[in-house]
Amino acid sequence: MDLIYYPNEFLEKKLDTVDITSVDFDTYDLQKQMVELMLEHNGIGLSASQVGLNKQIFVMGNSAENNSICINPQILQHTQDTVMDIEGCLSFPNIFVQVKRPKEILVQYFDENLEQKRQHLTGYSAKCFLHEYDHLQGITFKDRVSILKWKIAAKKAAKKRYSDARH
Repeated sequence: MDLIYYPNEFLEKKLDTVDITSVDFDTYDLQKQMVELMLEHNGIGLSASQVGLNKQIFVMGNSAENNSICINPQILQHTQDTVMDIEGCLSFPNIFVQVKRPKEILVQYFDENLEQKRQHLTGYSAKCFLHEYDHLQGITFKDRVSILKWKIAAKKAAKKRYSDARH
């Protein structure tokens, strides 16, 4: 399993829903593989689109013990209140931008046991869920900011790569 980087077209693809009645993969194994890759790259979320898998699935968490797999995730409700916060993405190394997101969300998904879960998320968890959910719809955080904001962030990342390469 390898990470896909922008500008790979697969990152802009809306992924297929998983048929929960006839799952053709081991949910535990997929979760383990995706979480290992996510942690290896110091991430807190990783979507199936970022590994070239055409399935509505993502993982999020901060350790091998503390993580979730979300299969066929849905956003049922979100607040009108929003929050601006910095976001990065494993498929866009060293690029960080301020993204506006709903402050709280009510979500539903299937877990590794194929049991339906419903959760109320706030803060970091809500931001991460929304970011990964976007990936499954073919939307990246680049699409959530102005062209000017994006150009500034990309320029900073390029300077950092140049600086890192020189040292």
